[in-house]
Amino acid sequence: MVAPIVLVLLFLIALSLTWVLTLAETALDYLSFRDAEAIVAQHPTNPIVHIMERLAEHQLATRFWNTVFLASSAVLITVFIDHFVSNVWLAAAGGIAVMAVLTLVISARSPRRIGAKHYELSARFTAWLVRPLAALLGPLPRLFIAETENEQDDENDDDDLEERHFRAYVSRASAADVLEDNEADMIQSVFDMDDTLVRAIMVPRTDVVWLDSGTRLATATEVFIRSGYSRIPLIGDSPDDVLGIIFLKDIIRALHMHKLTSDDVVNLIAREIRVVPESKTVWDLLQELQSEAIHAAVVVDEYGGTAGFVTLEDLIEEIVGDISDEYDDAEIADVIPQPDGQYVVKASMSVSDFSEAFGLLLDDDEDVDTVGGLLAKSLGKIPIKGSATDVENLTLTVETLTGRRNRVDTIRVTTQTTTQEPKL
Repeated sequence: MVAPIVLVLLFLIALSLTWVLTLAETALDYLSFRDAEAIVAQHPTNPIVHIMERLAEHQLATRFWNTVFLASSAVLITVFIDHFVSNVWLAAAGGIAVMAVLTLVISARSPRRIGAKHYELSARFTAWLVRPLAALLGPLPRLFIAETENEQDDENDDDDLEERHFRAYVSRASAADVLEDNEADMIQSVFDMDDTLVRAIMVPRTDVVWLDSGTRLATATEVFIRSGYSRIPLIGDSPDDVLGIIFLKDIIRALHMHKLTSDDVVNLIAREIRVVPESKTVWDLLQELQSEAIHAAVVVDEYGGTAGFVTLEDLIEEIVGDISDEYDDAEIADVIPQPDGQYVVKASMSVSDFSEAFGLLLDDDEDVDTVGGLLAKSLGKIPIKGSATDVENLTLTVETLTGRRNRVDTIRVTTQTTTQEPKL
C-alpha cells in the first residue's frame, strides 16, 4: 500500500512544480531588469537579479524542467492506475483522462494568467526555485543559446519587450472596457511617435504657403488672412532658400506700435527658423520643440533641399487626432465612395490610413508615405492621367492631376474582390 501513496505524493509534487515553473516562466517574460532591482532593494538575498543577468539561460532551464515534471506527472499517474488495473492500455487511457481533467481544472486558475497579472510577486517567490534548477543543468543552457547580439542590442530587445507587453495591456484594457477606445488609441499613438518619421506628418513643400523676400507688410497681412495661418516661412529665390519665419502677431505688433509701416518689408521682422531632417522621429522633434519653445520647423531632405514644413500642431495631432479650429475649411474625406461601387481617394492620403481603410497588408516602406507615392512606386514611372497599377486586390488609376507640374491629385480605387469594403 506504500507504493500507491508514494506515487500519488510524487505525482502531486511533480504537478505542483509544473504549475510553479509555468508561473515563473510567464513572470520572467514580463519582468524588467528595473523591476528585479526593485525586488532586491527590498529583499537583498533574492537571486532574481542574477536570473535577469542571464535571463535566456534561466528561461531555457525553466522550460526544460517544466517539460520534465509534466512528463513525470503523466508517467506517475499512469503507473498508479496500472497498480490497480494491471492493464497497460487501461492505465495509459486512465492517465490521459486524469491529465486532461486536471489540465481543465487548473486552467480555471491558469498560472500564465496569474504570472502575467502579478509578475513581480511571482518572480520574487519563484526565483528561489528557478536559480538552483538552472544550476543543475550546468553549462548546457549556455551551449544551446547563440550569443550573437551585443549588450546594446540586448538592451534594445528588453525595451521592445516592455513596449510589446504594455501595448498588450492597453489592448486588453480596451477590450475589457477599462479604457475607452479613444483613450487606448491615444496611448498607442504615443508609442508610434517613436517609430514615425517627420516626413510622414509634415506638410509637403508643394502645399506650403510661402512669403517671398521683400514682400510688403500689407501684402503679407493679406496672405495671412486668406490662408488662415499665423506663421509662414520666408523664402529667397526658391523654397530651398529659407530665410526665416514670419509671425502674424509680429506684423500686428509692429504696425500697432508704429515701429514699421505697411510699406516696409517683412524681412525686418523675420525670425530664425529651425531646420530639421525628414528622417528625425516625431517623438524626438516634439521633445526638441518643447525644450526650445519653438512651434514650427522647416523639414529638409537628405540633399539639403526643403521637403516641407511641420508645426507643433502636426506633432500633437499624432497623439490626439486631427485638431480643427473655426478658421479651418471643412475637411474633405480622404475616401469618397462612387455610385459605381468604386472609390476616389486623395493622393496625399497616408499609406497607413489607406491600408487601414481597405484592409491591406502592405510592407512598411520608408520611402513611400502617400497613396500617390505608392502608385508611382508600383507603376515604376512618372504617373499620368489614366495610369493604372495593381496593389494587392486593388487597382489604382490616376483620376485627376493638379498644378503646373501635373501632380497626381486624386486616384480612383477599384476593388478586384467585393469582400472588403473600406472603413470610412
